Amino acid sequence: MAGSSLLSIGSSGLQAFQRSLNTIGNNISNVNTEGYSKQRVELSSQIPQPTGYGFAGSGVQTTSITRSFDAFIEGSIRNTTSSAKEFETFQALATQLDNVLADPDAGISNSMQDFFNAMQDVADTPSDPAAREVLLRQGDNLSGQFNQLASWMNSVRGQVNNDIRSSVSEINRINNAIANLNESIVIQQGRSGGQPANDLLDQRDTLIRDLSELVSVTTVTQDDGSINVMAGTGQVMVVGNKASTLEVYIEASDPNQLGIAIKGSGGIQVPVTEQLSGGKIGGLLSFRDRMLDPASNSLGLTAINLGNYINLQQNQGMDLDGALGVDFFSVAQPQALTLSGTPGNVSVAFNDISQLTNNDYTMRYNGSAWQLTRNDTNQIVTMTGTGTAADPFIADGLSFEIGVPPANGDAYIIRPTRSGANDIQMTLANNRQIAAAAPIRSSAANANTGTGAISAGVVTDINNAAFQTTAGQLTPPVLVRFNSATSYDVFDNSNPASPVLLEAGIAYNPATGGEVFPTPGGLDYGYSVSLNGAPAAGDEFSTEYNTGGVGDNRNALLLSATANLKLMASGTATIADSYNTLVADVGSDTKQAELNALAQSRVLDQAIATRESISGVNLDEEAANLVRYQQAYQAAAQVITVANDMFDILLNAVRR
Repeated sequence: MAGSSLLSIGSSGLQAFQRSLNTIGNNISNVNTEGYSKQRVELSSQIPQPTGYGFAGSGVQTTSITRSFDAFIEGSIRNTTSSAKEFETFQALATQLDNVLADPDAGISNSMQDFFNAMQDVADTPSDPAAREVLLRQGDNLSGQFNQLASWMNSVRGQVNNDIRSSVSEINRINNAIANLNESIVIQQGRSGGQPANDLLDQRDTLIRDLSELVSVTTVTQDDGSINVMAGTGQVMVVGNKASTLEVYIEASDPNQLGIAIKGSGGIQVPVTEQLSGGKIGGLLSFRDRMLDPASNSLGLTAINLGNYINLQQNQGMDLDGALGVDFFSVAQPQALTLSGTPGNVSVAFNDISQLTNNDYTMRYNGSAWQLTRNDTNQIVTMTGTGTAADPFIADGLSFEIGVPPANGDAYIIRPTRSGANDIQMTLANNRQIAAAAPIRSSAANANTGTGAISAGVVTDINNAAFQTTAGQLTPPVLVRFNSATSYDVFDNSNPASPVLLEAGIAYNPATGGEVFPTPGGLDYGYSVSLNGAPAAGDEFSTEYNTGGVGDNRNALLLSATANLKLMASGTATIADSYNTLVADVGSDTKQAELNALAQSRVLDQAIATRESISGVNLDEEAANLVRYQQAYQAAAQVITVANDMFDILLNAVRR
């Protein structure tokens, strides 16, 4: 009896220590296996046998093979992996954008400076065809530089879209793999009486960590051993052995932008773009929404302001052929993209380009009123006006006209500047069309006896009938005749032999001088001209169209001065300042992204190190365990040998 009991005890030890040695060998073999958690054999005493002198031990038994695993640490690794990948993705794309915008050859700054330098050269020699040709080429180069930079930004947007597509495909693959492992784990653990399927659990944890590189995830472990996986703010990715399928779709607000949706029952797409965060997906969406879109808008804003202000001044000048200046650049118009409602029901135009921002907006009808909100902050923007053609809505430098009566929920995405850099083009056909001269000139009669003088004149409204009635003429040319030292009359001088009185007895102060237009009676011909000094009675001054003024550089000087005028951001920034602000903002955001990526990478390294200290295979530790269990195995074998000897002695004693 004693021998048999001893044999059983020795055999139990032999089996237990053999399993321990096998497990140690498995740990050593998987030292370099990604995601592997070291395993250990859990031993416990077998149920002791009751005797008259107490309970006698009956050996050892293997209760389970478990893995070294800490759910809290694993969750921390998933979270930090997701954050680190998001910042890494954002920083990589932001660095591309920063490098191009700040590059003197790829950016706009040098081209813009070359354009205004060429404009100054024309102002210095307005009739020189060589200087004019250089300006024409620089204008074409500048618009081309805007186009190329906008095209490159669109290619980055395409890169983001491709990365979103590939990430969504990878998420779907991982979701299906996790669902399959859930099913296998439930089956295997059910067959083993609830024992953990360690290797399958490690594979599933590795897949979830891979998923966290693509999007932030949270998990909930079920009683049957399966795990439910949610992404972002709670979008279900995996429930048991069922996996959700993500799809990409083209955003209604932008044909060049992708959204992400969950494929619902009946193939219905449920948009979840706004609910996804973290990981590569989060980095891509964050870069697109927080950096690429604002940068594209800001670049477009610079192009629109440059084109509009140059055109405005060019239109107020006169070219070498005596014609009023035509547009130097073609300029983009704001876009209204339909989300819901009647296409074209909302038409948008520029009202005051000095008030424009780089924001996009959503304009929505709530059943009783239209509401304009900024897309980046959802802040409501106050609008004035009623939305009619005669009284449009006005807000942030834009005007909005409403067409057919709207329905509740009608909504439109308003993009004032997105296409600005892509659409700007230099439109002058030849260098003679550069309007370097002013279309008016003034003069004092040679017979004047006083000390009065008249200014050259500055155009204030080129659309005034005085300029537009007859091409190449001022309608009417004006004669100012002093009837005393302190009073003058204004005449229509279309027929110099018989001027027609327009307004009489206008007071004049020789000490201060004064503007001729508008007159006290309301005459205004779209230009300003001032008188000064002390004219004598009978002195005359006249204004007329600047026929033959090929050497006039007055408008070229004003065109050149556009570079230094604070025309943007409500009169606080020059056109160059606008682009420099874009470069500075992108540079600042890129540096912050670099710091965030570095910090999160270190946090992830610490989390991985903590996991390795718990779950990783330590070869020194395993070697020590190998020796320990080998000795235990040898000792158990010796117990069996002793039990066998005792049994042989007993048999020999019986034979006698």
